[in-house]
Amino acid sequence: MTKTGKSIIREILEWVFLIIAAVLIASIIQSELFALTEVNMESMVDTLEPGDKLIMSKLAYCFDEPKRGDIIIFLRDEPVNGVLGRASIYLEDIALKLKKEYRRNRLIKRVIGIPGDTIEIRDNILYVNGVAQHEPYARIDPVENKVLNRELEKTVVLPGELFVLGDNRGHSLDSRNFGKINMSWVEGKAIFRVMPFSKFGSLYK
Repeated sequence: MTKTGKSIIREILEWVFLIIAAVLIASIIQSELFALTEVNMESMVDTLEPGDKLIMSKLAYCFDEPKRGDIIIFLRDEPVNGVLGRASIYLEDIALKLKKEYRRNRLIKRVIGIPGDTIEIRDNILYVNGVAQHEPYARIDPVENKVLNRELEKTVVLPGELFVLGDNRGHSLDSRNFGKINMSWVEGKAIFRVMPFSKFGSLYK
Protein backbone atom coordinates (compact mmCIF):
# COMPACT_ATOMS: atom_id res chain seq x y z
CA MET A 1 0.00 0.00 0.00
CA THR A 2 1.28 3.45 -0.89
CA LYS A 3 1.99 6.17 1.66
CA THR A 4 -0.97 8.09 0.28
CA GLY A 5 -3.27 5.10 0.85
CA LYS A 6 -2.01 4.62 4.42
CA SER A 7 -2.48 8.32 5.10
CA ILE A 8 -6.11 8.19 3.91
CA ILE A 9 -6.84 5.12 6.07
CA ARG A 10 -5.21 6.78 9.09
CA GLU A 11 -7.30 9.92 8.56
CA ILE A 12 -10.51 7.86 8.25
CA LEU A 13 -9.67 5.98 11.47
CA GLU A 14 -9.01 9.28 13.26
CA TRP A 15 -12.39 10.61 12.19
CA VAL A 16 -14.10 7.38 13.31
CA PHE A 17 -12.36 7.66 16.67
CA LEU A 18 -13.40 11.31 17.07
CA ILE A 19 -17.02 10.48 16.22
CA ILE A 20 -17.10 7.60 18.71
CA ALA A 21 -15.51 9.79 21.40
CA ALA A 22 -18.06 12.55 20.73
CA VAL A 23 -20.95 10.05 21.00
CA LEU A 24 -19.55 8.65 24.26
CA ILE A 25 -19.11 12.13 25.76
CA ALA A 26 -22.63 13.11 24.72
CA SER A 27 -23.98 9.88 26.20
CA ILE A 28 -22.23 10.52 29.52
CA ILE A 29 -23.60 14.07 29.65
CA GLN A 30 -27.09 12.84 28.76
CA SER A 31 -27.12 10.00 31.30
CA GLU A 32 -25.27 11.65 34.18
CA LEU A 33 -25.50 15.44 34.02
CA PHE A 34 -28.29 16.94 31.94
CA ALA A 35 -30.94 15.50 29.67
CA LEU A 36 -33.38 16.80 27.09
CA THR A 37 -36.86 15.48 27.82
CA GLU A 38 -40.26 16.03 26.26
CA VAL A 39 -43.63 16.60 27.92
CA ASN A 40 -46.06 13.93 26.74
CA MET A 41 -49.05 14.46 29.03
CA GLU A 42 -51.49 17.21 30.04
CA SER A 43 -51.03 16.96 33.80
CA MET A 44 -48.87 20.12 34.04
CA VAL A 45 -50.98 22.45 31.83
CA ASP A 46 -50.85 25.51 31.84
CA THR A 47 -47.27 25.50 33.17
CA LEU A 48 -46.12 22.89 30.64
CA GLU A 49 -47.83 21.81 27.44
CA PRO A 50 -47.55 18.47 25.61
CA GLY A 51 -44.67 18.77 23.16
CA ASP A 52 -42.64 21.17 25.32
CA LYS A 53 -38.95 20.20 25.41
CA LEU A 54 -37.17 20.66 28.73
CA ILE A 55 -33.68 20.49 30.14
CA MET A 56 -33.53 18.26 33.20
CA SER A 57 -30.68 18.60 35.69
CA LYS A 58 -29.62 15.20 37.02
CA LEU A 59 -27.19 16.92 39.40
CA ALA A 60 -29.85 19.02 41.15
CA TYR A 61 -30.36 16.56 43.99
CA CYS A 62 -26.86 15.14 44.32
CA PHE A 63 -26.06 17.61 47.10
CA ASP A 64 -29.51 18.96 47.94
CA GLU A 65 -33.02 17.70 48.62
CA PRO A 66 -36.11 18.48 46.53
CA LYS A 67 -37.99 21.57 47.69
CA ARG A 68 -41.66 22.45 47.63
CA GLY A 69 -42.48 23.95 44.24
CA ASP A 70 -39.78 22.06 42.34
CA ILE A 71 -40.88 20.47 39.08
CA ILE A 72 -39.40 16.98 39.07
CA ILE A 73 -39.17 14.14 36.61
CA PHE A 74 -39.40 10.63 38.00
CA LEU A 75 -39.93 7.03 36.96
CA ARG A 76 -42.93 5.71 38.83
CA ASP A 77 -42.14 2.42 40.63
CA GLU A 78 -38.66 2.32 39.07
CA PRO A 79 -35.58 3.24 41.15
CA VAL A 80 -32.88 5.04 39.20
CA ASN A 81 -30.10 3.08 40.95
CA GLY A 82 -26.99 5.20 40.45
CA VAL A 83 -24.62 5.42 37.50
CA LEU A 84 -25.33 1.98 36.03
CA GLY A 85 -29.06 2.45 36.45
CA ARG A 86 -29.01 5.84 34.71
CA ALA A 87 -26.93 4.43 31.86
CA SER A 88 -29.36 1.51 31.45
CA ILE A 89 -32.35 3.89 31.43
CA TYR A 90 -30.63 6.09 28.84
CA LEU A 91 -30.00 3.15 26.50
CA GLU A 92 -33.59 1.95 26.92
CA ASP A 93 -34.82 5.46 26.10
CA ILE A 94 -32.83 5.44 22.85
CA ALA A 95 -34.34 2.08 21.90
CA LEU A 96 -37.85 3.38 22.62
CA LYS A 97 -37.22 6.57 20.63
CA LEU A 98 -36.14 4.54 17.60
CA LYS A 99 -39.52 2.80 17.81
CA LYS A 100 -41.23 6.21 18.21
CA GLU A 101 -42.35 5.30 21.71
CA TYR A 102 -41.64 6.74 25.15
CA ARG A 103 -41.38 5.50 28.71
CA ARG A 104 -44.94 5.50 30.05
CA ASN A 105 -43.90 5.64 33.70
CA ARG A 106 -41.83 8.83 33.29
CA LEU A 107 -43.90 11.54 34.94
CA ILE A 108 -43.48 15.27 35.45
CA LYS A 109 -45.06 16.71 38.61
CA ARG A 110 -44.63 19.47 41.15
CA VAL A 111 -43.34 18.78 44.65
CA ILE A 112 -46.01 19.75 47.18
CA GLY A 113 -44.85 17.92 50.30
CA ILE A 114 -41.39 17.01 51.57
CA PRO A 115 -40.44 14.71 54.47
CA GLY A 116 -42.15 15.76 57.69
CA ASP A 117 -45.02 17.58 55.97
CA THR A 118 -48.67 16.80 56.59
CA ILE A 119 -50.83 17.08 53.48
CA GLU A 120 -54.61 17.37 53.43
CA ILE A 121 -57.22 18.46 50.90
CA ARG A 122 -60.44 19.58 52.54
CA ASP A 123 -63.37 21.23 50.77
CA ASN A 124 -61.20 21.34 47.63
CA ILE A 125 -58.53 23.39 49.44
CA LEU A 126 -54.96 22.10 49.71
CA TYR A 127 -53.37 22.36 53.16
CA VAL A 128 -49.69 21.80 53.93
CA ASN A 129 -48.96 21.56 57.64
CA GLY A 130 -52.39 23.03 58.34
CA VAL A 131 -51.84 26.10 56.14
CA ALA A 132 -54.08 26.69 53.11
CA GLN A 133 -51.90 27.00 50.01
CA HIS A 134 -51.91 29.84 47.49
CA GLU A 135 -50.91 28.22 44.20
CA PRO A 136 -50.79 30.64 41.27
CA TYR A 137 -49.45 27.83 39.04
CA ALA A 138 -52.47 25.51 39.62
CA ARG A 139 -54.83 25.51 36.65
CA ILE A 140 -58.33 26.85 37.10
CA ASP A 141 -60.65 24.45 35.29
CA PRO A 142 -62.52 26.40 32.58
CA VAL A 143 -65.75 24.47 33.21
CA GLU A 144 -65.78 24.36 37.02
CA ASN A 145 -64.05 27.77 37.32
CA LYS A 146 -61.84 26.54 40.17
CA VAL A 147 -58.76 24.42 40.84
CA LEU A 148 -59.91 20.79 40.99
CA ASN A 149 -58.01 19.65 44.07
CA ARG A 150 -60.71 17.14 45.10
CA GLU A 151 -60.45 15.66 48.62
CA LEU A 152 -57.67 13.86 50.49
CA GLU A 153 -57.42 12.64 54.05
CA LYS A 154 -54.41 13.75 56.08
CA THR A 155 -51.22 12.01 55.07
CA VAL A 156 -47.72 12.44 56.48
CA VAL A 157 -44.72 12.50 54.13
CA LEU A 158 -42.12 10.14 55.59
CA PRO A 159 -38.32 10.30 55.17
CA GLY A 160 -37.34 9.33 51.63
CA GLU A 161 -40.76 10.27 50.26
CA LEU A 162 -42.32 13.15 48.31
CA PHE A 163 -45.92 14.19 47.76
CA VAL A 164 -46.43 15.40 44.19
CA LEU A 165 -49.29 16.91 42.20
CA GLY A 166 -49.81 18.00 38.62
CA ASP A 167 -50.64 21.66 38.06
CA ASN A 168 -53.63 20.59 35.96
CA ARG A 169 -55.35 18.99 38.95
CA GLY A 170 -58.46 17.87 37.10
CA HIS A 171 -56.40 15.88 34.58
CA SER A 172 -53.51 14.53 36.61
CA LEU A 173 -52.68 11.14 38.08
CA ASP A 174 -50.48 11.95 41.05
CA SER A 175 -50.05 11.38 44.79
CA ARG A 176 -53.80 11.69 45.26
CA ASN A 177 -54.12 8.50 43.21
CA PHE A 178 -50.96 6.43 43.67
CA GLY A 179 -49.70 7.83 46.96
CA LYS A 180 -46.39 9.38 47.85
CA ILE A 181 -43.39 8.66 45.66
CA ASN A 182 -39.99 7.34 46.65
CA MET A 183 -37.05 9.73 46.22
CA SER A 184 -35.09 6.89 44.60
CA TRP A 185 -37.43 7.19 41.61
CA VAL A 186 -36.46 10.81 40.93
CA GLU A 187 -34.35 11.35 37.80
CA GLY A 188 -33.88 15.08 38.22
CA LYS A 189 -35.29 18.58 38.28
CA ALA A 190 -36.82 20.25 35.22
CA ILE A 191 -35.03 23.60 35.03
CA PHE A 192 -35.32 25.09 31.54
CA ARG A 193 -37.65 25.04 28.54
CA VAL A 194 -35.95 25.09 25.15
CA MET A 195 -39.03 24.63 22.95
CA PRO A 196 -41.28 26.16 21.87
CA PHE A 197 -39.00 29.14 21.31
CA SER A 198 -41.81 31.51 22.28
CA LYS A 199 -41.56 30.14 25.86
CA PHE A 200 -37.77 29.68 25.90
CA GLY A 201 -36.35 30.20 29.38
CA SER A 202 -36.22 29.13 33.01
CA LEU A 203 -39.19 27.33 34.55
CA TYR A 204 -38.72 29.30 37.78
CA LYS A 205 -39.39 33.03 37.79
